[in-house]
Amino acid sequence: MKLDFLLDTYGTCVGQLRDELLPLEELAETWEFPYNIHFVLRVLPESYERKTFRRFDSRDHALYLDISITYEQYQRMSKNEQREALGIYLYHYLTESIAKYKKHADKATQDQLLIQVKNWMLENNWLDGKINRARTLLEQNMGLYEVSQQLQMPLEEIEYILLRMQDYESDEAHPDNFAVQKAPPYPL
Repeated sequence: MKLDFLLDTYGTCVGQLRDELLPLEELAETWEFPYNIHFVLRVLPESYERKTFRRFDSRDHALYLDISITYEQYQRMSKNEQREALGIYLYHYLTESIAKYKKHADKATQDQLLIQVKNWMLENNWLDGKINRARTLLEQNMGLYEVSQQLQMPLEEIEYILLRMQDYESDEAHPDNFAVQKAPPYPL
């Protein structure tokens, strides 16, 4: 099967994260599934009011998932937070989407695909990754330094996670996004 991720973004880490999905694309080529799945990840300003949508093309035997992500929200997130937020969104939207097209893939075939995608995402910190583990450790009152050391994450990021857990929401872009803003945009 073909599983691919196209991109329309600038100024967030989603472009770098899309590159991290290349091994998943390659792995999916070895899987059996009755149709191809094409994601388009669009990180756009909220003012665009673009909605997420799906479309199945019977002629091409392909499912197109056009996902709109709010630029302002992702600008305030670290790269790790963006990875996990995107991973959760991608997995749940994929689950919901393939369930709508039962006539093209039976339940057992759908479940097999979802298991393969979920396993890859878990192994690569796209689901239940370091951010989630840091939150769990911080909720258990583990110290910031200890969490940083255990998860091999910068202390600043652990501090940032703790602040967000306490409902602190910065209006500024997260430093992980600064370097990305200087890079050329990822074309669609």
